[in-house]
Amino acid sequence: MRAGRPKEAASVGEKYLKKFKKGASRDKTRLMLAESYLALPDPDLDRARKHLDVILANEKSRYHQRAAEMKARAATRGDPVQLEAGLPSSSGIGQVVILTNLPASDAYRRALSTWRDARNADVVTFARGDVGSAKAKLAKLGAEFVAVVVHPEVVDVNLHLDLLELCRGLDDDPMPDFYFGYLTARNAADLAAFTKRILERETQRGKRDGVIALTGDGSQIRNFDFALHFGHGTPTGVVDGLTGRQINDLELRHGPVVFSGACFNGVLSRSYHRCAYQMIFLRPDEIDPDRLVSLGWVHAGATGFVGALEGDRGEMAMTEWEYFRATAAPLGEVLGHQYRLAFTSLPIGYTFPRYKVGVRKRMGFYDVMLRGQVSRLLISDPAFRPLESPLADPPQEAAATRDGETCVVSVKVLRTLQAAHLNYLPKAGNGHFDWRITARVQLPDDVDAILGPASPEVSLDGKRIALTRSHVRHESWGGKRFVTVQVESEDRALVRPGTTVTYRFPLER
Repeated sequence: MRAGRPKEAASVGEKYLKKFKKGASRDKTRLMLAESYLALPDPDLDRARKHLDVILANEKSRYHQRAAEMKARAATRGDPVQLEAGLPSSSGIGQVVILTNLPASDAYRRALSTWRDARNADVVTFARGDVGSAKAKLAKLGAEFVAVVVHPEVVDVNLHLDLLELCRGLDDDPMPDFYFGYLTARNAADLAAFTKRILERETQRGKRDGVIALTGDGSQIRNFDFALHFGHGTPTGVVDGLTGRQINDLELRHGPVVFSGACFNGVLSRSYHRCAYQMIFLRPDEIDPDRLVSLGWVHAGATGFVGALEGDRGEMAMTEWEYFRATAAPLGEVLGHQYRLAFTSLPIGYTFPRYKVGVRKRMGFYDVMLRGQVSRLLISDPAFRPLESPLADPPQEAAATRDGETCVVSVKVLRTLQAAHLNYLPKAGNGHFDWRITARVQLPDDVDAILGPASPEVSLDGKRIALTRSHVRHESWGGKRFVTVQVESEDRALVRPGTTVTYRFPLER
């Protein structure tokens, strides 16, 4: 279970119960089995409840209370956590915290003095590479945005995964508890110039955006305030395109935000790109900062860069791009949307496997897609909002209303966007992509009860659409309650304009 393999855990547990019918660890095993069945991509509620009921029949069992709590989880289809007040706190909305392992005397910390004053940012420190040591302080502050201020050489996939788990682990719901981005550069001078540009851009926000080819002399990027590009990538360049050193020399005067759809462009120092097609993790390469694409954009004059530490799919960058253009959200929220998509599809108790040299990799389609998705990262101030207003219409509309003792959540597709609707994190074991509709909806203030289980009704022109999966995830954000719903189908009709998704959640007192 701790390794994130609930199906195998369930198999081992069932074998134990069958072999040791009077074993001393029967109740503990049944509890673990229930947890395993609830953690499956498609939770097996009946089997989970069967084991929990055996424990609950014995009031003297040391696991009686935990079984009762877990059965409440089963009652809400594997997602029991519905908090009245979670993180970020209501007072933390808009607030910024610096998370750093650097002493106050470090040149990077000193380079941020003007930006820190402008953001009125508190500082939380962590020791060495243990970002988890900052959990209690971050939870106490409850800030919406966390700027990770570190030297670039400490950032690798494992540190990023630690931050992902920290960002969803401050309260009890399985969704993000803050938005984060990395504030770093090759040196302190670059970092000071980077944050100065960010503050200046906020006073004169851009409007020009475009999808570009990162080739030739790079002149296309000079025409845009926001740009998206694709291509096969490495940490040091785009294949048949610009290298990190060429990007370094672009001298970008408009301070663009750049979204990269090329693999490995987000690497900040240590990279596992050599083992992309290997069955085990190889020793990572330490790459000269002057050659890196990511730090080249910072030096050249960008105000934000989004890329991947891993091999990924272009649709992942497209998803961020379309969300950004349709919402004009702060950059931290844009990447937060990407992470929410992952957390919605993942089993609730999922733990990300870390990269360890010599350890066998999971090479299934699902695992490769997941590594690419969660390796997407932001290099910028997460609170930075570079757009004044949206540049595009939203692909769907969603709302939640109260109807007596029912909360109705409805979603309607307005326009089909592959970026918004392709499910690039499919059901484990699938070798293909399905379509998805995902919506995060704030609950009305008069919905003051727990939402009971509900199944989605999905139709187009009065015809039902068959689903392959559906998910519901709850979260508390800034003192407000939200629900994220997601439905998936092999039928493209799911994402045609006019398709509606309706959940009717009973209010449980």
